[in-house]
Amino acid sequence: MPGARFTVFDGDGHVLENDEQLARYYEGDYKGMRFFKPWSIFPSLDGWARGVVLAKDDPDRKYGHTDAKIWGGILDMINAEGSVLYPTAGLALGLITDHRWAVATANAYDNWLEDLYCKQDRRLYGVGLLAVQEPEEAAKELIRCRTQRTNFVGMLLPSVTNTGKTYGDKSFWPIYAAAEKHDMPLALHGAPSRGFGFDHFREFAQVHALEHPLPLMIQLTDMIYGGVFDDFPKLKVAYLEGGCGWVPFMMDRLDYEYNSVFGIKARKRLKKKPSDYIRGENFWVAMELGERELSLKYAIDAIGSEKILYASDYPHEPTNAAIKSELEEFLESNQYTPQVKKNLLYTNMKRFYGLN
Repeated sequence: MPGARFTVFDGDGHVLENDEQLARYYEGDYKGMRFFKPWSIFPSLDGWARGVVLAKDDPDRKYGHTDAKIWGGILDMINAEGSVLYPTAGLALGLITDHRWAVATANAYDNWLEDLYCKQDRRLYGVGLLAVQEPEEAAKELIRCRTQRTNFVGMLLPSVTNTGKTYGDKSFWPIYAAAEKHDMPLALHGAPSRGFGFDHFREFAQVHALEHPLPLMIQLTDMIYGGVFDDFPKLKVAYLEGGCGWVPFMMDRLDYEYNSVFGIKARKRLKKKPSDYIRGENFWVAMELGERELSLKYAIDAIGSEKILYASDYPHEPTNAAIKSELEEFLESNQYTPQVKKNLLYTNMKRFYGLN
């Protein structure tokens, strides 16, 4: 790639699930179940027909399925050493109401991802699903992914759940304890939009602009004020898909409230002010290369270049050509030093996911 002095490592790519395949990977009571095709395994993210939007508005897109061979071609195209794969439909796992089904589906997804991706190409790494509806079971699956599965390097906390709780609630402590003990990073990945005050929007672009960053802001606020990073100081959590431009704003906003008359209890309870947790090793965030003109600079000024992750987001919004051209433009630009570029496109992913 022109201008490249190093290879790339993709910190956030995606798989496109196949329900007929997934159905074959269930265990226990659901093993060998009949799959009734009119209904999907995962619930809808929010009622928007996203695949139809893409097919209608971007008819030239080669879109429909992924497999290890397709992903291998993408890695070759962008000169990437590897990619960490996140779900697509599985981002709705937290919306499953039946807790037993949520646990079984998380396990089945992880079986499927391991068998058809991680074992097929050693450059492909998996982020496992966690049924946070049952934290003890989620902790067991986290340990299984760390100790028994091939190439699993992180676990997903659904950014939106129907539990009525966010991740500062102590019911989630078993997950954090297992993650810290087994040095397994966690990630929140924006996706569902329902319930954030813009269900009345009728144009998907409006929804898409807000649905990723808002739940990340909510979860980060509760995790900091709930004391997650005090009780689990070695826990690493990435906040993905919302870009990084929101980070300086949240640092100022959370500190403002912490120092205000309303923050008296928080000042007595927390060991550090909110921005210090965000500057530390607990907090990581993904960037969009389209942010490089403005927001990325502010984020680097606020937290440094060592905890910002590159995400191709393939095969979601960017086309293959856009992924390649954005990388080339970024590498050829004079806005950032070679060391900063290497941090953002390679080193940080290896460090966050423990691949050094």
